[in-house]
Amino acid sequence: MKKNGQIPELRLKEFNNPWKLELLENIAKRGSGHTPNKKHKNYYNGDIKWVSLADSKYLDDGFINETTYQISEEGIRNSSAVLHDKGSVLLSRDAGIGKSAVMKSKMAVSQHFIVWKPHKDKLDNWFLYYILQIYKPEFERIAIGSTIKTIGLPYFKKLKIKVPELEEQQKIASFLSAVDIKIAQLQRKKELLEEYKKGGMQQIFSRQLRFTKEDGGAYPDWEEKRLGEVAKKESSSISANKIEDNFGNYKIYGATGLIKCIDFYEVGEDYISIVKDGAGVGRTLLCEAESSVLGTLDIIKPKKDVNLYFLYSLLNNLNFTKYITGSTIPHIYFKDYSKARIKIPCIEEQTQISHFLSAIDKKIEVVQSQIKHTQNFKKGLLQQMFV
Repeated sequence: MKKNGQIPELRLKEFNNPWKLELLENIAKRGSGHTPNKKHKNYYNGDIKWVSLADSKYLDDGFINETTYQISEEGIRNSSAVLHDKGSVLLSRDAGIGKSAVMKSKMAVSQHFIVWKPHKDKLDNWFLYYILQIYKPEFERIAIGSTIKTIGLPYFKKLKIKVPELEEQQKIASFLSAVDIKIAQLQRKKELLEEYKKGGMQQIFSRQLRFTKEDGGAYPDWEEKRLGEVAKKESSSISANKIEDNFGNYKIYGATGLIKCIDFYEVGEDYISIVKDGAGVGRTLLCEAESSVLGTLDIIKPKKDVNLYFLYSLLNNLNFTKYITGSTIPHIYFKDYSKARIKIPCIEEQTQISHFLSAIDKKIEVVQSQIKHTQNFKKGLLQQMFV
């Protein structure tokens, strides 16, 4: 950022005027919302889209178009709810603090949101959307409350932002929107690949899709076995406390995936880990050689003539729900799910299946890497294009 603090580091060449510090309320009309009385059923299930806390998942993706709940005209008339114009920009001030979106149609909101309708000759709505994304860490920092953190209305009444002339706002917003479109396209590509893999697995494990030998001949029928006949379990005694101050070059995995790197490992070859305790019970992960897992995970290895990746796919196709025990903390035991009856092909067909599914995995990984790269690119742009 330049010394005067009013010109961004990265700027479109055709603009050179300094940015101005403006009170947001001077360049946009601020509004809020309300929750109609839920005791009156006729206030709900109407035609008016109503943004509630349940819709936080739809925010930070540009437009908000759908809402979980809809309210009626009667609900509007008999409450402090307000119908906000299409193109207004909303911001969550408590749950999902700092998440924002642009309304794709007229909507009402609950009291958990602030809504701004920019003055068209002073502020571009998409430029405001991106400004709010820049402010998100600040919003999270100033939120107060013990159970649910929130930002009080007085803060927003005094909120000031730095803005360039309207044309520059629009061009910045258009440029960033193009980056968002690219991210959305990549995310959709990833979703389609995941759907393709899921469909492929369903066909493979139902034997609707069979692979053939190089000469075109058929492989033998799949054999029915118990899981314990094709897989073995090992345990870990490593606790999170034990490795708190331990750092090194060997990976250690927990329920959510890679935790950190430590200076020792327990498993020398590639293997499968499975969460045996807690909320993620039954979640599997393919783990690299020369690594370890926490004691809340089991180590699963293939027996003779069993392909590791095929076993991993088989476990992902297994329903662990019926093996869960414990009401407070769910738990699964290998001694129970090892009795599950499974169908398994010969090692040659297993290998072909593994090559097919892992090739899709690699494509998914490439797209995920592209998503992350583009998101980091956007983050850098936000930091450099705004004062």
